[in-house]
Amino acid sequence: MKRVLLFIIMFYSIIATNAQERFFNLYPGWVTINIKYCEESIVLSGLDTIDMGYSSTPIFNIINLHGDLINAYRYYNDTVDGICIYSAQSYSWMEEQIVISGVYMNYIKDYVLYPILMFVDNNNYVVDSIKNFKTYLEDRAARFMLQYQSNGKLYLAGDVRYAMDANVRTFFGIYDPIADTFSYKDYERPNYCKMTPYQILPTSDGGFLLATEQDMTYMTPRKVYSCILKIDADGDEQWRYIIPGYTVVTPYGNIESANYRSRIFNSPDGNYYVVWTNPEAITPTYLTNNPEQTIRIAKLKDYGTYGELTEEKDLRAELDNFERAPYIINDAYQDEDGTMYILMQTEGGYKSALAKIHANGVGAWMRVYICYPDDDASMSSTKLYGISKTEDGGFMLTGAFNSTSSSLFPSGMIASLVFKIDSCGCFDTEGCNSHCADSYTEYFITMPQASVYPNPARDKITLGFEYKGTETEFIYKVYNLNGQLLMEGKSEKVTETFDVEVDDLPSGYYMIQFWGGGKIFTGKFVKE
Repeated sequence: MKRVLLFIIMFYSIIATNAQERFFNLYPGWVTINIKYCEESIVLSGLDTIDMGYSSTPIFNIINLHGDLINAYRYYNDTVDGICIYSAQSYSWMEEQIVISGVYMNYIKDYVLYPILMFVDNNNYVVDSIKNFKTYLEDRAARFMLQYQSNGKLYLAGDVRYAMDANVRTFFGIYDPIADTFSYKDYERPNYCKMTPYQILPTSDGGFLLATEQDMTYMTPRKVYSCILKIDADGDEQWRYIIPGYTVVTPYGNIESANYRSRIFNSPDGNYYVVWTNPEAITPTYLTNNPEQTIRIAKLKDYGTYGELTEEKDLRAELDNFERAPYIINDAYQDEDGTMYILMQTEGGYKSALAKIHANGVGAWMRVYICYPDDDASMSSTKLYGISKTEDGGFMLTGAFNSTSSSLFPSGMIASLVFKIDSCGCFDTEGCNSHCADSYTEYFITMPQASVYPNPARDKITLGFEYKGTETEFIYKVYNLNGQLLMEGKSEKVTETFDVEVDDLPSGYYMIQFWGGGKIFTGKFVKE
């Protein structure tokens, strides 16, 4: 791969402030995966799609503490089909470098994945080097999906393909950057199974717990099970526990639930909690919708040579009997006091949710987030992938918003997505905060309307809008009622209003959208 080139697409002056607030913002790029707090700014790391195709490259959006976009650093290359980064746990922030784990992608008949570590200067976000680990894994298609940094070493988990019959195994590797050495162990799995890791949790005895998933949808009956692996400091397996499904009453008879993407938490008594979802059930031939889909929790005990789940229960009643949906867990966070949080999305990504569970395993609350519910697109998604605690006790939730062409987004929309919420998962200062311990609340985020005047207009329109950020350039697009893009441009740096010349437009009805600083607005007008 040729040296990655850097260019800055936006720059705004930094306003020093210690205040933080709730916000919902859209930024350049395809998805935001990881965040890092600096003294007066926040670094949003993720993936970009410059050519709107399969190729993806890293992107760093720098925002201030109010959420205003300051800088965006985008990259391109011309020798590989793209780079993929899989989770918020794919990043380690060192003193001078950001180490990112992921893959190269090459499309040759079937695609080939080469596991890589990317080393980025954390002062200017220039890629210093990229190390390819394909030879360590005997040139097999493989992925780095998670990492844990300790004592100068990187502990890496991923999956590696051994054959085309779904023979994919979880592996655990140890990389020493100083000695430049790498070793790994992989783990047996059932026939026709893809075994994928989703979490690395260090244990008090120096080993690790791996939360994995055994995907056996390449056989009959099709099955999916969550599986916990206990390994020692060298990666040798100590024991594994496959979480069994429970009996589900369906039109097919009494069948077993399928369990997805478990997450492991420390328990105050020295044991662990495991949380998972079960959106589907296992019929004799295929997976079907689970009418009792929910969130489940159990206590995990490590006896050294084997593990055991006890006290399993359904969290739905404790989470205010939330509306059932096919949720899967994307990320998790645990406070120092043991409080647990799980970040989820529905399988299709229509909506996402955040749930809080007390340190004793009792459900507290659940918040559901849907962006632009009035969007009439054939496909529209609100996918939240990462959760991070903020300095004021709230959270940043990061992910992606995607919409096909629609009346709301005539050109479609692909943008990285960031929520800043309070400690109760709320956007509003009133309402759900008074029920922070025991409520289920849905948030529907709508697009703010700009005022357009004069309306009807002849030669120009003035756009007025509420924007609390610093002076920003806004990119605008004008569409007719058929969704055709007729005009686009960019404003000067403004905060409340700017003018757009429309004298070249024919008479008719129009919609204008403009985007800047993380905010997107819309308005309608008539041209005489």
